[in-house]
Amino acid sequence: MNQTGKLPDIIFIGPLKTATSYIYDYYLHHPDVVTSEPIKELFYYDDYYDKGDSWYLNHFPPQSENKVTIDISPSYMIRDVALERIKKDNPNVKIVMTLRDPMERFKSHVKHHVRHGYAYEGFSDLLEKHPRIVRGSQYDKYVDKWVSAFGEDNIFILDYKELRECPESFMKKACEIVGVPFNADYDFKHEVNSAAVGSVRSPVLMRFAQSVIRLMIKSGLSNVLDAIKRTGVKNLVYKKGSSFSISEEEEQKAREYLAPSTKWYNERFKAAE
Repeated sequence: MNQTGKLPDIIFIGPLKTATSYIYDYYLHHPDVVTSEPIKELFYYDDYYDKGDSWYLNHFPPQSENKVTIDISPSYMIRDVALERIKKDNPNVKIVMTLRDPMERFKSHVKHHVRHGYAYEGFSDLLEKHPRIVRGSQYDKYVDKWVSAFGEDNIFILDYKELRECPESFMKKACEIVGVPFNADYDFKHEVNSAAVGSVRSPVLMRFAQSVIRLMIKSGLSNVLDAIKRTGVKNLVYKKGSSFSISEEEEQKAREYLAPSTKWYNERFKAAE
């Protein structure tokens, strides 16, 4: 339990599929940082706000005053309600985004969607039934909202591409933002999210498992959930094999739709070079 009742100093808001699991694992093993345990995503400011701040803070371990508290919740970036609630509760918090090429992020998110037991029935169907998968790549629509709410001095943007090219350099920049020393002892080459490999055995079983996971988080059973995961139960859900890929025709539809965001992303990081 977070006995000081201290809200996070920094919130990484994603979006999804931009290495937030890697970042979480790094800071979970950092001596000067406190983050949620034993799970990364709490969905507090978007889905479980009615549970109250005691429920939220109980997911953070006891801390000393000289440690930095971090919340890593990649679902927040595209949720206006999360922005409004964070602004109300924690107006001076630092906000960090980890942005990725919009099309690369989109394709990764679609694969994630299929691995979690859902069918991909075309880009138009996705827009209608699961718009968050597309919105996660629409930086041109969401980044400025966060800047307007928290100010340019409190918004920090990292490029996923740098993590792929040089994890050490990426995490050094992240540590400068967080305000803690760089931990060079971390194993930068290890794979954090191994569940991303292969395919799902049963879509129905996978969707049921996800419903149970969300219910356990909401019910405050994160420790039980973590213990179950450690048994290797995910091997009952996932199997090795080829992963899903989008057809060229469907990819082109997405590329055209996300063209404004791709332009925004390229201009943003070209200017930062």
